[in-house]
Amino acid sequence: MPLVKRIISGKLAEYLKLFPVVVIVGPRQSGKTTFAKMELSEWRYFDMEKPSDYGRVSADIEFFLREYGEHCIIDEAQTLPELFPALRSYVDRKRSWKGRIVLLGSVNPLLVKKISETLAGRVGFIEIQPFSYSEANALKKMKVEKFWLTGGYPEPLLRNENDRIIWMEQYVKTFVERDVFALLKTSLSSQQQIRLLTMIAHFHGRLWNASRTASAFGVSYHTVNRYVELMETYFLIDRVVPYYQNVGKRLIKSHKIYFRDTGLLHYLLNISSIEALRTSPYRGVSFEGFVIEQLKRKYMQESSGRTGFSFYRTSQGDEIDLLVHDRQGLHAYEIKTSTTIDLEDLKGFKRSLEQLQLRKGTVVYFGREDFQLDRQIEVKTINNLL
Repeated sequence: MPLVKRIISGKLAEYLKLFPVVVIVGPRQSGKTTFAKMELSEWRYFDMEKPSDYGRVSADIEFFLREYGEHCIIDEAQTLPELFPALRSYVDRKRSWKGRIVLLGSVNPLLVKKISETLAGRVGFIEIQPFSYSEANALKKMKVEKFWLTGGYPEPLLRNENDRIIWMEQYVKTFVERDVFALLKTSLSSQQQIRLLTMIAHFHGRLWNASRTASAFGVSYHTVNRYVELMETYFLIDRVVPYYQNVGKRLIKSHKIYFRDTGLLHYLLNISSIEALRTSPYRGVSFEGFVIEQLKRKYMQESSGRTGFSFYRTSQGDEIDLLVHDRQGLHAYEIKTSTTIDLEDLKGFKRSLEQLQLRKGTVVYFGREDFQLDRQIEVKTINNLL
């Protein structure tokens, strides 16, 4: 596969100057290993899922770190818990030295928990996701709609429709047969889990209702919620929480869930072509989640401070699809799949802006040009946004 410069490469260079240890986390097959090897081509690489490397590291961890610890990449580091206390001792011998070790991992809580307990103040975390549109377009020229359909996992991007479906099938199978059983200890069979995944996909972009899903599936809502938490753990979905402020309105309090990669979402919803996507009843919520994920990456990359994301909805139906909270305040986004925009479609959005006392809002749509709709609302095409 051709190598593509990832957007987070600048952040890696920055963190290597700040911390002795840098941890790169993200979903399986999102390109963590390729990214680390490309950016740090002179560094030694050890894969803890490779028996020979595991044995080499685990036989005598302190000896290994003394011999190979400088400029060393350790993949799937969470599989060797004894590594972390040894790492602390190793780092503390020369605490002022930065950029010494990079750890890679797919399992966020296992990795973060162990590192938080032993390497606090010595480590920086970077999250890597499947390709953004700009990264995918550098790999293979494509229209936004095509990327929205296929998602950003590097391998399926270069495959035909049939091979892409097979890849997704195996990806889901790995998740339910390996990752879920490793952490959840569920009694659900692989087939039942895939059915549950599909049911959860139907809630993409909608208010999450665990009880309704559990009732339809025949399990407790605790089981369903735990499963959703696990999907979040493995970076497959994200939740967007409602925005609370005393605006004199009854506000919706349930959160929304979004699949972070629309290729995986479309596989579960059996949407395999542009034509199927254009006519699907899930087109609107799929596009909403797609834009939200791309916007979140954009803000997280550009922001130097803490950035928060939420949505706003009242019981009367006034709504803002995405609110971004950063140092500059609140930024409001409304997301439409239409190719034309007029004020009649945006009454609820405008009322929401007034309720939150926001002077400006942005509408993202599938049209061809950016324009200012009125004093308050600017309209941006998805192409120019990305």
